[in-house]
Amino acid sequence: MKTFLITLLYIFSSAIHASNSWPEWEHFKSIYISPDGRVIDGSTDQMITTSEGQAYGLFFALVANDKQTFSNILEWTENNLSNHDLAKNLPVWSTGIDKNSKKLMVLDSNSAADADLWIAYVLGEAGRLWGNFEYKSLAYLLSKQILQNESIYITNFGWMLLPGAQGFNVDEKTWKLNPSYLPIQILRRFSVLYPHSPWQEITNNCIKLLYSSSPLGYAVDWVLFNEVNQILLNNKDRNVGGYNAIRVYLWLGMLNNDDQDKQALIAHYSPFLETIIKDKNVYEYYDIKLKKQVGSIPNGFNSAVLPILTSANNLNLAKEFVSTKSFIVDSSSPDHYYDFVLTLFGKGWLDNRFSFDKNGQLTIKSE
Repeated sequence: MKTFLITLLYIFSSAIHASNSWPEWEHFKSIYISPDGRVIDGSTDQMITTSEGQAYGLFFALVANDKQTFSNILEWTENNLSNHDLAKNLPVWSTGIDKNSKKLMVLDSNSAADADLWIAYVLGEAGRLWGNFEYKSLAYLLSKQILQNESIYITNFGWMLLPGAQGFNVDEKTWKLNPSYLPIQILRRFSVLYPHSPWQEITNNCIKLLYSSSPLGYAVDWVLFNEVNQILLNNKDRNVGGYNAIRVYLWLGMLNNDDQDKQALIAHYSPFLETIIKDKNVYEYYDIKLKKQVGSIPNGFNSAVLPILTSANNLNLAKEFVSTKSFIVDSSSPDHYYDFVLTLFGKGWLDNRFSFDKNGQLTIKSE
């Protein structure tokens, strides 16, 4: 019965765009990606480009089978974020337009592990799907860099990913971590591709962190981790959730239903699900003291929870979200990058444009 209802939901959702093309991707590409492959977040005057944006652009281009855009994004990333050699240099986190010189400059030279994971993953899957050995090799070399520069061995815990290469060791026994930087499907894939490495241990420890960092059943943006306890870090002391945390639910919802940890993790986050079922919206934060959601309702948040609602069998609400929410901001200005990205992930998965198997391998919709 559940499979039948999910099928109906997919049909309902896909009927909105009956064409075999991916109009949301074409719209995103026309606004946010320059002809030479730079993904632009125009929400600030500096018109920033992040390694995260380049990573997501690569993923969507692969899903859309858009080889030319994929090549452009990869080349721009390598030349402008990785000092012309992605095999040896992790991408810097952000670049933007200098207000004085009006030229593109590095704004933050630190790396971002979530972007690096996605880039390595997408390169590996593009290599497999498109028969490109160069992409596969680059994926392997980048994954090695992640292990060498963005992971750490914690006594009495084991190997764990850091959010970046620098600045996340608070002291000898404390680290600042980000649960949204840990998409389990990517880690599962690396565990299969690179079996004689710490990836399996990292995967298990990331799952442990997802549980321990959300004791109330609500994902958090940041957490201080040590061997004894964890201190949750948020924009406001009593609020949990936020623009990072929303991706915890997104990655989890997109896990294959046969993933060995998916259903238990969904059950762990059932308080969050119960809240949005009641409110029929996803707000910026959950206020612990008031026991309700607070803040604005970001445009992409409702799209980001479509996979977890569907996976948790809340199909009526997912269907209602599809029919009543405005996921795409109708604007030619590139100032809603993150909302659009969340929509491409959440709605794209719901439309069955892509999926992950239990070992993280990507399947894309054939045209």
